[in-house]
Amino acid sequence: MTLKEHIDDIRDRLEKGEFPNEAAVCDDIVRRLVHELGWPRFQSQIVYPQYPVEGGKVDFALCHPPSEPCVFIEVKQVGNIEGAEEQLFKYAFHRGIPIAVLTDGRKWQFFHPTGKGTWTERKVCEFDIIIGDSEENAKWLNRYLNYESIRTGKAVETIKKDYEKIVQQRQLATAWSKLVEGADELLVHPVRKKIEDMYGYRPTNEQVLDFLKSLKQEIKPFPPPNGGRKRRRRSRRHLVVTIPNGEKIDHNVAAATFAEVIEKLGIERVKNLERIVSGISLISTSKHPKYDQRKSRQYYIMTNIDTKIKKRLLEEIASELGEPLKVEIVEEP
Repeated sequence: MTLKEHIDDIRDRLEKGEFPNEAAVCDDIVRRLVHELGWPRFQSQIVYPQYPVEGGKVDFALCHPPSEPCVFIEVKQVGNIEGAEEQLFKYAFHRGIPIAVLTDGRKWQFFHPTGKGTWTERKVCEFDIIIGDSEENAKWLNRYLNYESIRTGKAVETIKKDYEKIVQQRQLATAWSKLVEGADELLVHPVRKKIEDMYGYRPTNEQVLDFLKSLKQEIKPFPPPNGGRKRRRRSRRHLVVTIPNGEKIDHNVAAATFAEVIEKLGIERVKNLERIVSGISLISTSKHPKYDQRKSRQYYIMTNIDTKIKKRLLEEIASELGEPLKVEIVEEP
């Protein structure tokens, strides 16, 4: 498999909720991608797990030479990435680590800790495996984490240049803001004159200034959130379920159909089957902090699962309860 194909597979499994905790992200996502990037993942002095630092441990240190870290990777449970940046930044800054990575398996953030500014100002790249383009994401992983690039020093030089480019963009944005705030006829007059030549009327100074101020952009790490490309739109899947009396249950959202069918079958009866999905009960009495669930009286129905899995679960549950159902997946463009 290519790196892109590994990312595609991870994306599909993320969408199905197959990584229930931090350990699963470490073993099934980070180690897998690191290995595909050329790192000897079974050599613990090179791919160093639980690397000790003052005040704690970093989940992974990628080392060259052995036991000498060049990259720190901090791993969180899927959906729990927010707020962990400062801890990673502290570890990396004090050790002089040039590349630091924070990930929950889905979102990946790359920092240049030896630069200047806050940790947000030292972030040079971020992408999302689910919404991003897999080929582009593979390029960013190779850009900063390829084993051979780390060994030759190319990756460190690259992230330094990318960081400097963002700093320059930020400085340009600041300079532009100051220029607009103190704008006079030297700046406003040419714009007014150009508009008059093109459209036959001359806007006021205030109109021109408002427009110029609107051009201010927030400088963010690259690439754009979708990897710089429009991801191919997937067809929308929803469930159509026909129950024994001929009634059809068909909502625009598969989760709504799934939950209603379980209610029709009898939520207590389904709960007694003790089904486990993505590591938690299909029917529970308390809301899970991470997964999407549908509230039904005093119960919560787990719906954070792929539509194909919803279909299979409904068919299996109906069979066990002796309630014949016709469950279909309908795809719309």
